[in-house]
Amino acid sequence: MTSPQQPSFPRQFARSRRFTLGAPRSFTVAPDGSRVVFLRSPSGADPVNRLCVLDLDGDAPRERVAADPAELLGGAGEDLPPEERTRRERAR
Repeated sequence: MTSPQQPSFPRQFARSRRFTLGAPRSFTVAPDGSRVVFLRSPSGADPVNRLCVLDLDGDAPRERVAADPAELLGGAGEDLPPEERTRRERAR
């Protein structure tokens, strides 16, 4: 039996979309190899991806967020037509 604080495995598996949320994806390496651009959500329970850059110049690699949808939208939700919502749901 699981405790109330920790959800069961099936719930964690579904909430994290097979434990893929929070993991980097869609990598692109700069032609000179100085940086890597990728998408990543801030946590394993947040489905919104942010655009991140890993700078490889210098002594230690440094990761930074280049674009955050929450900041770009100013806290407002997306205003999508029903067709786009349907298309996104089918793609998911």
